[in-house]
Amino acid sequence: MLLAGCGKPHEVSFAMWAGDEARNRYFETTVREQVRVKYGLELRIVPYGHTGEVVSKLVTEKGAGKVSGGSVDVVWINGENFRAAKRAGVLWGPIVMPRLYPEAAYEKDFGTPIEGLETPWQSAQFVMAWDTARFAEPPRTLEELKTWVKAHPGRFTYPAPPEFSGSVFTRHFLLAKGFAGGLADLREMKPYLWKKGETYPGTVAEVDRLFANNEIDFAMSYGPSFASERIARGSFAKTVRTFVFESGTIGNYNYLAVPFNANDQEAGLTLIRDLTSFERVFDMAKTLGNSFPQKGEPAGLERGVATLPLEVLRKHFLPEPDADELVKFEQAWRAEMLLKP
Repeated sequence: MLLAGCGKPHEVSFAMWAGDEARNRYFETTVREQVRVKYGLELRIVPYGHTGEVVSKLVTEKGAGKVSGGSVDVVWINGENFRAAKRAGVLWGPIVMPRLYPEAAYEKDFGTPIEGLETPWQSAQFVMAWDTARFAEPPRTLEELKTWVKAHPGRFTYPAPPEFSGSVFTRHFLLAKGFAGGLADLREMKPYLWKKGETYPGTVAEVDRLFANNEIDFAMSYGPSFASERIARGSFAKTVRTFVFESGTIGNYNYLAVPFNANDQEAGLTLIRDLTSFERVFDMAKTLGNSFPQKGEPAGLERGVATLPLEVLRKHFLPEPDADELVKFEQAWRAEMLLKP
């Protein structure tokens, strides 16, 4: 249904992480065209590298007294950035949408009560990828990975936190060893990383490129189907596969929210209603390899050659740590890994 009174399309601005080319294309083409036809909305993507950038902008606008006519109508958010946005009072709510996820997904986000200020959009779980043509089996535990990294200098790296894939990689050490022990393990690995740990990739796309060019031996993502998608588009070899650690890998939900000063709140809610609909979630799972939120996968949704079965992922699912602990760990990582020689 078209928005009421729209002689020409209403613009709706969506602040979206822009680190995945396939997702960017999908939104710039498929989503843009469909929301224009169905709702009379002209989609404007506001790209960002880290959600904290958007939260900081909203806090600045609030401090300047800009309570309407804001630059963003919808923001893709979760975790410590949701907690910061909630504490700063820069989100609007309650948001009421059809529920595809378990009730817990609507209650807390990294330990922070949601209270209607965001609604679940996608589920995610961390996986790593290796090329079976280079070696048959990957390390299956964090200790085995640490041993492998030290035995293969220069062949492993990860994005620098707060980039979310790099951040979640480090959090596995936090969960396994605690604050001090996790940092000690990461510090021990540092001299054996790509470029001797003196620098880190800024994005997961750079890690993908290094992996595809055989400069490193592992890639990583919050999307369990990422390797299948990259094989399908020809950027990864057909022999690439994914794995999870025996102790499990971290998974979570990510959310959509409306800023307190959205320029067009109605348009923002309409976009969220589209993005969280069964049809859209199904199409994104089919097109981009996203996880599907329901217990079983519907007919017609095929898993790619490098995507682990749902039962394997669920068996190895680990919940996120509390957002405040995450922030402290990222700050300590920066002090230990970037600021110390």
